[in-house]
Amino acid sequence: MKYTIEPIINQYFSCHQILLATYASYLKREYYMIFAESWGFKYKKDDCPFGMSLYPGYQKRRKLLLEKFHGITIKNEKYTEKENLIKLIHSILPGSPILLFCDVFDCPWNISYKRNHINHYILITGIDDVENLYVLDPYSTEDENIISVDSIAPDDGFINYFITLPLDNIQVEDYRSEISISLQHLKNNSFFQNLERFRNVLQIRFEEVIQSEYTDIYAIPLILNLRRIAHQRNCYCIFLNKMVEKNIVDSSMVRIMENIAEKYSRLRILLIRQIMKKKNNKECFSIINEILDNEYEAYEKMKSFI
Repeated sequence: MKYTIEPIINQYFSCHQILLATYASYLKREYYMIFAESWGFKYKKDDCPFGMSLYPGYQKRRKLLLEKFHGITIKNEKYTEKENLIKLIHSILPGSPILLFCDVFDCPWNISYKRNHINHYILITGIDDVENLYVLDPYSTEDENIISVDSIAPDDGFINYFITLPLDNIQVEDYRSEISISLQHLKNNSFFQNLERFRNVLQIRFEEVIQSEYTDIYAIPLILNLRRIAHQRNCYCIFLNKMVEKNIVDSSMVRIMENIAEKYSRLRILLIRQIMKKKNNKECFSIINEILDNEYEAYEKMKSFI
């Protein structure tokens, strides 16, 4: 059994988001509501390296949103030992491709292969007679890959698969409630306090990053996680654009969020330049202050639509 699936390619999607979007597109269904959970910011004080505990701060409602609004539910199965995994793959593939959680360190097609340990998702689309896997990973490449299960899957873990449900008639208030949930998520998870804490700590600890030696600047936790946060602001714009189409929010909200995403990206680029030059300046701190102001502006603007 092997699926022929055309991958969605989008630089802003996380590996998990891009696989959900790819499968929804394969079913000729939309997927924009999975991005309603993308507006967040999480920072906890860490010791070393700086930036490791910086996260996009998702709501962790992606699967629920995919099921409620697009009729695709995700189930998981636990396995122990490779033999059980092979049996599980054979039993599931006739009904669904499989999401496998892995490490890019083990993915030969990824630029971080044998270099960096980063959590990742891939889509198993088939298995051949000698139990090699057909793997789709549009986060890294448009091409399908063939790889042995022994080289990529842990000895025990979970795999996920899809079940397609009938599409329900979603009301305007169902969409509007997601705006309320977004705002409540920011409040419940101390969004602005986290952003302020990160800003204050960045001024103190960025010197540590400058003085450290790295083989790959783009894999520095601070740089990697700022990229993820910037991308998730762009992903939230996908949700907002749909809300504009449904006359639930106005287009100014999209422009505000796009501006925030651009500033996170600019902050990241400036930090990279300073790391390369081994020189710290104040420009990045003025940008993060602008980000804080703009995030608050977005929060206040969103409150007017509920």
